[in-house]
Amino acid sequence: MIFLMILTGACVGTGPEPLKSQKRVDLGRDLLAQGQDAGAETEFKKAIAFDPENEEAHLGLGLVYLVRAHRNVRLLEHDDCLQGSVAQGLRDEANEEMRAADRSFARAVELAPDYGEAWQNRAQVAAYFLDWDDTKTYAAKALANLARLQREELALSWVGRAHYEKHEYPQAASALLQALQRDPGFCLGTFRLAQVLFATRDYQSALERIRPFLDDPKTCPIQELHYLAGQIELRLHDSDAARRSFDSCVQGFADKRSCVARQCETARGQVSAR
Repeated sequence: MIFLMILTGACVGTGPEPLKSQKRVDLGRDLLAQGQDAGAETEFKKAIAFDPENEEAHLGLGLVYLVRAHRNVRLLEHDDCLQGSVAQGLRDEANEEMRAADRSFARAVELAPDYGEAWQNRAQVAAYFLDWDDTKTYAAKALANLARLQREELALSWVGRAHYEKHEYPQAASALLQALQRDPGFCLGTFRLAQVLFATRDYQSALERIRPFLDDPKTCPIQELHYLAGQIELRLHDSDAARRSFDSCVQGFADKRSCVARQCETARGQVSAR
């Protein structure tokens, strides 16, 4: 009897502990929202230790890696347009973080195939690696599981982006118009749709789509949108408007040394030289 009690006691606490796991997930989310990714990583890993089948913990851990990858990309392309060995080192690190993120998201959907948010994050990683077929596939799975998807319009924008990159413009426009139906103020969806219209040479429609966002960059903080506006205006033979858009691209954003800012500076110089 004593021996049996000892064995029984030894088993206490060795199984999954969902409540403790969820508490760590909540702490990890709070820390990640505060920009403390190291602390968040620790909490999500503790959550997984308490319950290896907590899909929310795996999603959270994937988000930590995603944040770190985007931080490196920002250093590469936005804070400065870096080149050479330093740039390659940052890119390699970002690639590894993205692969780690995808492993965590893949585990989340393995545990919970209805986890739309995890599918959407897999679409984001696939897009980073320019894998447009997987981007479409994962975004479609996200849209098939709306109950656990925070922003339907974002998943639709990934579908649109993938079709656009594959030059499937009617399908791209359809997905992006659906995204804007869900959220008419969705500036990323508007920018992507304008890209499609530009590619199909419907310049006037493209400009009308993005015009509401041009006067105040804060309403749509996408630097590339102003570069696109300038290119549209050049094709509409409005050099003055194009110059203003390229100026706004450089002067209206903190990222004055980004790769896009350099593109805008070059384009502005070409307009002035005409």
